[in-house]
Amino acid sequence: AKQWYQRRVRATAYTGSMGDGVRVRETEDTPDKEKLLRRDQILYHTEVVLFEDELADNGCSKLVVKCRVMPSFVLILLRQYLRVDKVMYRVQETRIYAERDWDYAIREVTVREAGFGEVEGLGNVILFDEWAIGQHLPVTKCVRERLDFG
Repeated sequence: AKQWYQRRVRATAYTGSMGDGVRVRETEDTPDKEKLLRRDQILYHTEVVLFEDELADNGCSKLVVKCRVMPSFVLILLRQYLRVDKVMYRVQETRIYAERDWDYAIREVTVREAGFGEVEGLGNVILFDEWAIGQHLPVTKCVRERLDFG
């Protein structure tokens, strides 16, 4: 079954492209979780589904980009959700976070993945909720980078 999904499933490992003049380096910095959770005014928000496929009734593959602009920061999320029924789950999230007075941004790429057998005990409510399942998958990759624009 794993070979089937590797040949037929629309998925991406894309994390974003940087233009000329942007310097990329590893960092331990993280987006400010306290600011992300605050109930500040949302100046702009959008969500665009770039693709969605039900894998011939064998699961779901979905790529979504979200953007949220707040008075003190901007957050962009590129999220690839993949569920191959009775085989595996994967969620790859690329977050780009920048505060208003920064001349740089933080890019955080997190991949979470598990075989179906590792999570089947969670129940259908979580297994079929594309946003809830991510909290239950182990992190297989996490990369944080600082994107310097100056």
